[in-house]
Amino acid sequence: MSEFKAGHVCIIGKPNVGKSTLLNRLVNQKISIVTRKPQTTRWRINGIKNSNSSQIIFIDTPGFQINPKITLNRHMNKEVSNSLLFVDIVIFVIEALNWNELDYNVVKLLKNIDKTKLFLAVNKIDKIPDKKELLSKIDLISKKIKFHEIIPISAIKGAGVDRLEELVIKNLPISEPFYPLDDITDRDERFFAAEFIREKLITRLSDEVPYRLSVTIDKFKVTKDLIHIDACIWVEKDGQKSIVIGKNGKVLKEIGRLARIDLEILFKKKVNLKTWVKIKNNWLNSKTILKEFGY
Repeated sequence: MSEFKAGHVCIIGKPNVGKSTLLNRLVNQKISIVTRKPQTTRWRINGIKNSNSSQIIFIDTPGFQINPKITLNRHMNKEVSNSLLFVDIVIFVIEALNWNELDYNVVKLLKNIDKTKLFLAVNKIDKIPDKKELLSKIDLISKKIKFHEIIPISAIKGAGVDRLEELVIKNLPISEPFYPLDDITDRDERFFAAEFIREKLITRLSDEVPYRLSVTIDKFKVTKDLIHIDACIWVEKDGQKSIVIGKNGKVLKEIGRLARIDLEILFKKKVNLKTWVKIKNNWLNSKTILKEFGY
């Protein structure tokens, strides 16, 4: 396996730019939850792409924020900074024609890394009618920081993603694989159960509430024909609890139904999902509670 290539590739960018969609596209499986709302991703997640000649560990990261005020968001920024340590390639994802202060903030972070190859992935090109305007914007960005490769892509439609993967493999070091060649992620089943439930909460609820909740798994038991999952949804206030449950429990039942569908696809097994909603005051600013929740 002397010519085998393996390495770590960090996907970084501002919130809601398409990083998780890109990760899922690259590994051909839903590893990271995706919604239209920013700050959906809260943890580093490794998606592992294996072939006969290479292993790429793609690292999805939370969106990098400017001067985060709450402890949870500071944790998310730390996840981003830590992800840049000891990686071989960084893919900086930006949204085509939507370059702003948040992107510049990421550039400042990237200027501190050494000996790491930096790729620029210009996402959402399917929404750009005038490609000349796109080229001029890329030229402007390139003057701010030097990129080894610049690749226009559409993560949601797949355009340019194969080319991006080819360039990643070309620039990986020769190395033994870091994980068994049948692994697709470093996260366990409990993590995905909690995340898939949280995704449905974000999608179903109003703008503010999803940022004020977290999900933990109290029970994950696998039997011959069924997976039994007990999940707890944590909120900060009584009012938020009422919103999550909904009238006659209608909202919570719908969230459970949608999450169960995705979990059964992921685990390839029937799932018996039970959910509860509980209150932890000000958990977003408590390091102790955040640690309890797995942050």
